[in-house]
Amino acid sequence: MHIPTIFDNGYEGEIESYLISDKKFHHLQKVLRVKNDSIVKLTNGRGLISSGRISNKFITIAETELKQRDNMINIFIAKLQDKTRMRLLIEKLTELGVQSITIAPTENSQKINITSDKINSWIIGAIEQSGVPFAPDLLIEKKIDFEKFPHSFDISGDNISKNIKFKNFAIGPEGGWSKEELESFKHISKLSNFTLRSDTAALVAVSLMM
Repeated sequence: MHIPTIFDNGYEGEIESYLISDKKFHHLQKVLRVKNDSIVKLTNGRGLISSGRISNKFITIAETELKQRDNMINIFIAKLQDKTRMRLLIEKLTELGVQSITIAPTENSQKINITSDKINSWIIGAIEQSGVPFAPDLLIEKKIDFEKFPHSFDISGDNISKNIKFKNFAIGPEGGWSKEELESFKHISKLSNFTLRSDTAALVAVSLMM
């Protein structure tokens, strides 16, 4: 049975009863069809997660737990031209529990107008749907930092060793890395003998590095 989760960045877990906002309550009641006395979860996206039963606009907290993050992956991606695919990628990276998502333009990436507010709304949506208690840090930069992301996955690289785990890595844009960008990475590995789309490559890489 799916248990809905409410995300509240300001929640600290030191209360016995939580007042649900009008917007969240409307979604629970009208969209998810949550009824009184149903179990609902509450998280601040920093590992704290509580559960309790709903009564009108209140959750009576029954249990609170502080989870420890076990996924320290930091991934660099470029914006995808297709906003639907971009949204799905952000949602899946959130569900997989990555520590941070860095987004910056590359030489061959598309100039797509997606704001940080919009991306954060996708992150919150994924948290509330999946119940994962961690929100990835979202970093919007002007360019890629090759010191922070020394490893890239690209079809031009060598076969990846199953015994090596990289925690900071970059996924190329839909147009691929430029020659100069590829030369700036310390390590390049390939995930497949075929060219994977950027969103596919990102999810495969995270899964392998977990």
